[in-house]
Amino acid sequence: MQDYHQVGRDHWKRRSDAWVATAPTGLSTDDTLNQLIIQNLNIKAGENVLDLGSGTGDPAITIGLSLDESGTVTACDLTPEMLVTARSRANHIGLSVVRFAAADMKDLAFADNSFDCVTCRFGLMFPEDKVSAAKEVRRVLKPGGRVGYMVWGPYEENPSFFVIRRAIAQALGNVEGPPPHRHNLGAPGLLLNILNAAAFDGVEEREVRYKRPVEDLGSYIRRALARGYSDMIDRMTNTELETLINKIHVAFEPYREKGKVFMPNSTRLGIGWKTF
Repeated sequence: MQDYHQVGRDHWKRRSDAWVATAPTGLSTDDTLNQLIIQNLNIKAGENVLDLGSGTGDPAITIGLSLDESGTVTACDLTPEMLVTARSRANHIGLSVVRFAAADMKDLAFADNSFDCVTCRFGLMFPEDKVSAAKEVRRVLKPGGRVGYMVWGPYEENPSFFVIRRAIAQALGNVEGPPPHRHNLGAPGLLLNILNAAAFDGVEEREVRYKRPVEDLGSYIRRALARGYSDMIDRMTNTELETLINKIHVAFEPYREKGKVFMPNSTRLGIGWKTF
């Protein structure tokens, strides 16, 4: 069984260089999930939004654009190094409504009743005590405010992760191992349980699926390797790395439609309200 221990500051600090190096300079390279969060939570101009686990700026940058220069979005992350890139992205496109704060989602440095909406895209999977993290969100929400947690669905429904991981294991003669930590909230109902335990009202959980078009498969693979396997590829020769990349290209062929690769994405979105 996989050990779903907390993934904390040291882990993300080690990975920040790769994420910073592969982040866009301005707008998101794939905005679909960001837009779906905005639509499902009905985020409107004039609202004050907190985005947790914002990393290098997603979905905070897209939320900021949707506010139409009225309201604020605070990009909050455990790792200050990533927020430097988020700030650079906001500055690059002249987005002035974004604020930045480094904080643990279990101990937020904000007053009670501060935000109209809280978003968290792919962050709730990592705290050990997820209910406490959700209770902290409820504290900083205004009465009538809402939270939206997006998490990855089951491992086997997200080939963008398992195709590369499986190809690497086969190429190196290794055992693939159990599903990664990021999928520990993929089963239906887990988000509902957390939101109910944190005393949110009007709780619901939605399945969100889409196929992401991959315009440049080579760049897509190299970015994924840099973000998830940097220690391994740093030890490879150029020839070994190119051989591995060619094997991964082949592994993606089943997802090619009319000359382009489309990657299925399976996520879940949990929504809850603070009514008082």
